[in-house]
Amino acid sequence: MNVYHNFLELIDYQWPIHWAAGFFDGMHVGHKRVILSADTPGAKRGVITFCPHPLALLKPDSAPPLLTPYPQQKHALLQELGVDVLLELPFTRELAAMSATDFLDSLCNSCQVAGISVGSNWHFGKAGAGNADFLREEANRRGFNACVSDMLTCGDDVVCSTRIRALLKDGNTTLAAQMLGRPFSVFGTVEHGQKLARQLGFPTANIALPASAALPRHGVYAVSAAIYGHTYSGIANLGMRPTISESIKIPRLEAHFPDYTGPDFYGEHVEVFLHRFIRDERRFANVDELKAQIAADVACHKTVVATV
Repeated sequence: MNVYHNFLELIDYQWPIHWAAGFFDGMHVGHKRVILSADTPGAKRGVITFCPHPLALLKPDSAPPLLTPYPQQKHALLQELGVDVLLELPFTRELAAMSATDFLDSLCNSCQVAGISVGSNWHFGKAGAGNADFLREEANRRGFNACVSDMLTCGDDVVCSTRIRALLKDGNTTLAAQMLGRPFSVFGTVEHGQKLARQLGFPTANIALPASAALPRHGVYAVSAAIYGHTYSGIANLGMRPTISESIKIPRLEAHFPDYTGPDFYGEHVEVFLHRFIRDERRFANVDELKAQIAADVACHKTVVATV
């Protein structure tokens, strides 16, 4: 996948491109529908997105936490969908002030536009003046295809990133996974911790979570992760570790994989999938109580795995 960060970088790209446009946080099933509709014969599949989220610049207090806070996550999911070209534009004051017409001019002057696919609720250009109807008119005038996808539903719910965030906050990983088309995952670098869990007999992979991340309900989850090419199941605590004394408290994911016996993987990037909520995070009176509860959580995890 070729990655570009401004219109001028596209000038030497030799093939026509059918673009899918959106922020695509979470890459849920609705996003996938839009991206896969970017399918004009003879054209490459492209995605136009932005970094950071527009509201992070325009209305910081209203900016949502992100389901996919790391660009690497989104890039990997886009590659899985067969995206050939990614235009990841820095969202700046200058870009926010660009009219919808000027945005299309910049795009069409930098590459061969075979088509543009968007969701029915997509808006672009200054003050969001560009909408689906505007895009259809411009596509007809400029000679490219316009594809507008209606929003998908899951049961009685509309599939959208906002709804998925709310489901995760409630610990409803099952419905969130249906909307995402995969289990929700936490991505990050494994860091050194206090190694208390190792002393208790339950070594964990510790991942610090960025402030921009959309976090599920704090608690213990049944999880899985690919480590050095093999998939392992386990349990993980996501939260603030209330039993442990620390000078600075930040959200962390601490994952324990009972069957993993390989080397430490500090510094490795790991994606941990959260499959099922087991219990809320809570404070224990002492370390012995914590150790007993971890053992019970591991036993619960093994029972779940055996029955799947």
